[in-house]
Amino acid sequence: MLRRSHTASSGVVSPPATPYHKRLGVAGVANIFIKMRRLEKRANKPNHIVSSSGEPLSHPDLKEGACERKVPMEVVDNFFCVGGVNVATLLRATRNTLLEQADLMGANALVDEQWTTTVCTPKNRSSGTYKVQIHYTASATRSTERDPHRPVAVDQAKGVPGLMTILRRNDD
Repeated sequence: MLRRSHTASSGVVSPPATPYHKRLGVAGVANIFIKMRRLEKRANKPNHIVSSSGEPLSHPDLKEGACERKVPMEVVDNFFCVGGVNVATLLRATRNTLLEQADLMGANALVDEQWTTTVCTPKNRSSGTYKVQIHYTASATRSTERDPHRPVAVDQAKGVPGLMTILRRNDD
């Protein structure tokens, strides 16, 4: 785009102004590398702790006494905690939700259980809030054996040490 000069009498056309480019020196290049290294260190810190029960599992006693009819069930819970994360406690609460739903359908036990947890750690661990998502699947069934009321493979759960306080559940 060409611009006319402000002098009306000359009628001279001038080229557009060129942007100002600053040349980088050795110090400028070194500063860029330092900033890149700092960003890379920050990016490599995991801010998610993921744990899983693995393949679907059933408590041994329940598998033997369960009937063949099974109803698949699924629940996703979100917890917001401070101070730490006790994943075993949160898994137990989520499993109890599934067991209550199964009870409404006439079932008294859960088999083929599987869970996955994701703990999102805050940037400032001392004053931040942890978000924990639990995805729990199981099949509701009738069983002659009593349900143990505890999650399978709870030893696989990875949490954050500290005294956990649950602030909210499921954005309630």
